[in-house]
Amino acid sequence: MIENYNLTLLSGGFYRCDPSWNKTASGLDQCYKVYFPVSGSAVLAMDSGRFRLESGKVHFISGFRLKEQTCATRMDVYWLHFVPESIYLRYLLDQLPPVCSWPLQESGWPKRSYEEICRIFKDPQSKANKPLADSSPVSECRIQGLLLSLIAHLLEKTDKEALLRFAPEYYHIKPALDFINTCYRENPPLPAIAARAGMAPNYFHRVFTQLFGLTPFNYMLAQRMNRARHLLASSTLSIKEVAAAAGYENPLYFTRVFTAQMHIAPSRYRSMTLWST
Repeated sequence: MIENYNLTLLSGGFYRCDPSWNKTASGLDQCYKVYFPVSGSAVLAMDSGRFRLESGKVHFISGFRLKEQTCATRMDVYWLHFVPESIYLRYLLDQLPPVCSWPLQESGWPKRSYEEICRIFKDPQSKANKPLADSSPVSECRIQGLLLSLIAHLLEKTDKEALLRFAPEYYHIKPALDFINTCYRENPPLPAIAARAGMAPNYFHRVFTQLFGLTPFNYMLAQRMNRARHLLASSTLSIKEVAAAAGYENPLYFTRVFTAQMHIAPSRYRSMTLWST
């Protein structure tokens, strides 16, 4: 079903990396990334080895598997960060290598969409890091379509049996997932969630954790954080309004939770995100 393939764009932009970009992975990296450098290079240390980001190539990266990032001199790069809205799509993406790279001309990206992303985020000839602010519906639709076309391109090269292996378990528990994805801001109790799948709470908790590698509570927490990250990066809502939209009545408590999860305060995250206006 089409809702299994919905994406949330967290942030994006153009950045001139230098050694100050170097860091170990943090909560901010808990997403998928698309990088297309226009000059220079950098290195990502993943859980399975080291990978070089080079200009002229598209790089699809699982931030969930990132350990460290380093740039020895400089890299100018356009970038997108996103998360899938369903665990089914998360499963499919987890079947891919930690980094997939290929020449831009072989990426299957519509040239017009690629140029639109470059126009939205940054003129690379400008010395300022402030982006061209354009979060219009047309621009966001172009980006969403581009990301889905890239995912389809990657999944075509993936073992089909691995892609289908998840389906029976997923569809058994899917009614509960749909309920969580609709109501995560209210933080529904485990019995109410389990009932949607016709399971006892303890059994549901065990099956969910075994299938997805995280508890129902932590899944809802991740959904709240992703909602907050998207709004911080793409809107001018106040921190209080972002907190409320993510399901937190107390903005101070929201700030503590966000900072603990992301290792950065919400206000600082917003100031660093080039997607914001």
